Amino acid sequence: MAKRKSGALLTLIRIDRVGGAPLSRQIEEPLRSAILAGSLPGGTRLPSSRALAADLGVSRQTVVQVLESLAAEGFLEMRRGSGTFVAATIPQHLPQRLASPAGATAASAVSGLGRRFAATGIGYDPAESRPFLPNSPAYDRFPFALWQKYVTRQGRQAWRGAMSYGDPAGYAPLRRAIAEYLALHRSDACDPEQIVITAGGHAAFMIATLLLTDPGDGLLFEDPGPLVARKLFESLGRRLVHVPVDDEGMVLAEAEGSGARMAFVMPSRQHPMGRSMSLVRRLQLLDWANAGDAWILEDDYDSEFRYTGRPLPSIRSIDGGGRVIYVGTFSKALFPALRLGYLVLPPGLVGMFRNAMALMFRSAPLASQMALAGFIADGHFTSHLRRMRELYAERRQAFLDVAGRCGGSFRVEIPDSGMNAIAWLADGRDDREAARRAAGAGVHGYALADYCARPYPRQGLLLGFTGVAPHQLAPGLEALARVLSRGA
Repeated sequence: MAKRKSGALLTLIRIDRVGGAPLSRQIEEPLRSAILAGSLPGGTRLPSSRALAADLGVSRQTVVQVLESLAAEGFLEMRRGSGTFVAATIPQHLPQRLASPAGATAASAVSGLGRRFAATGIGYDPAESRPFLPNSPAYDRFPFALWQKYVTRQGRQAWRGAMSYGDPAGYAPLRRAIAEYLALHRSDACDPEQIVITAGGHAAFMIATLLLTDPGDGLLFEDPGPLVARKLFESLGRRLVHVPVDDEGMVLAEAEGSGARMAFVMPSRQHPMGRSMSLVRRLQLLDWANAGDAWILEDDYDSEFRYTGRPLPSIRSIDGGGRVIYVGTFSKALFPALRLGYLVLPPGLVGMFRNAMALMFRSAPLASQMALAGFIADGHFTSHLRRMRELYAERRQAFLDVAGRCGGSFRVEIPDSGMNAIAWLADGRDDREAARRAAGAGVHGYALADYCARPYPRQGLLLGFTGVAPHQLAPGLEALARVLSRGA
């Protein structure tokens, strides 16, 4: 019986011993994809690790490592004395599953899942299934089954508080979990009472801007800078002072005499350029805020994904004057539809922000807060981040390797942190036109010009690499090279 089941799994797993990925990954990805696609339904018993190792021609230790990893993510259940089974709690909110054809690889199974996300639009922006779209996490590697356990657990809570609006500042256990995470992994200790949970990062930007500035007030904004945030501040009636950025971050000298009351900055990983703000510039910004009784709205964007050394400390962690409002989210570390972010506030602002939250939003969705609190407290958030950093580092290097073989129609730059690369175009090429033509070839990048308030001296395309499946990488970059070459 075990032999028959093991033989069925062999149609899903293809081992490439010459230049392939690590053996554990070649086994793990097809199994995960088959579970997501429904080819291995909940409750299916897998063959023993010994039998599977023998049939695949790999060590039993390698197979055990794979099974334990999938069990940690919630895809498998390892029952002592009974064997290993596909988890019975695979989320019911996944889009309708289609069985993978015999012999389907991990890549094709994930590709099919992505197409179903795009077709149904259930819980996801269809755009997020487009290859090379910037800022897209690897959705296929999120531990859906494990997350569902926490969603189900909080749904069973019998106490009335789980059905009410909740504390306007947010669910207390979640605030404690975030404070512990920041202290351990961002070297930024704070009291949980300084934290206010919001419905995502843009809700945090909006409430901070409304409370701390008035219509017509100047707001320092990096140029190039994030388009949606720029539109948000403009819609609130703030006067944007566009400040250029260089390799060290915002060039504050360019903002002299602006009279701005707030600065919006992304010091850990500036978007779209990907640079990190130097310590000298951070201290200059703090001096500017203290001297002018101004505020710094710090968006700690993508701080989790740094590939050389530890994540950089936040500006808030060196703020001695209480001028920094820190914003963090879970959109890229987990998934955007979660819609949870948070503010870390100077103590003197906490009461004002709590009252404003009660009036404007009541509270962020309590059920999601409860599930996330348990997910973080039990160590799954940090484990997931560690796995994603390793995966994204591999995809980053693969992106560089393939791009280097694609000729001279573009030159790729990938910073040492973040989720995106910049493909710099040859002089004279219009990046908006290049983005339109690339999309027609299946490469969905953004023109750098879209992020600029003033003309930028170079033309480029912003391309995401973290959400690109391995089978999409070479065909996509080769297609980009072809369309750019035709436009030379």
